Amino acid sequence: MAINSLFLLSQPCLPEGIHFYEQDQIDSFQSNYPGCTEIEGNVLIAGYDIDNLYGISSITAIGGNLTIGDMDFINIYLTDLSGLENLESVAGNLDIFSNDSLQSLVGLNNLMLIGGSLRINDNKLLTNLSGLESLSAIGFDIEVYNNDGLINFIGLDNLNTIGEDILIANNNNLTNMNGLSITTIPSRLIILMLIM
Repeated sequence: MAINSLFLLSQPCLPEGIHFYEQDQIDSFQSNYPGCTEIEGNVLIAGYDIDNLYGISSITAIGGNLTIGDMDFINIYLTDLSGLENLESVAGNLDIFSNDSLQSLVGLNNLMLIGGSLRINDNKLLTNLSGLESLSAIGFDIEVYNNDGLINFIGLDNLNTIGEDILIANNNNLTNMNGLSITTIPSRLIILMLIM
């Protein structure tokens, strides 16, 4: 019995992934999926009433993509990513899109590895990338587009491995590249500014 109880404390689950469209789905996650710590499929977090992620604090790894926000279901109340502190790896892409109130990436403090790309687009209040200080490796690209409040890249200070391109475009208040300390880029560094 004790062995079975220990097994339930940490186990892979949800090979088909899961979509969170309402705060109630996040709040009830641990009771609906007891012992679920490693989601094997994709995770989407996008809903008009989502204001915190504390209900999914048990998640330590995601086997697919993690998408926070999208064009159809904008997260208008989510100000940070608190609740994801136990997440250590995302095997696919980490996409942070169209979060109108997102001010920081605090909550991703223990994320060490992204197997795919890091894509941060259309988050108008995000001023830097604080919260990603543990991130050391990205398998593919970094894409940072249309974040009107972004000033610098503080938060990526410990990132030392990237698989492909760095693409930076239309972050119109970007004043410097502080925080982006990668010394070797395997492919391209592209920086584009929109001229009005």
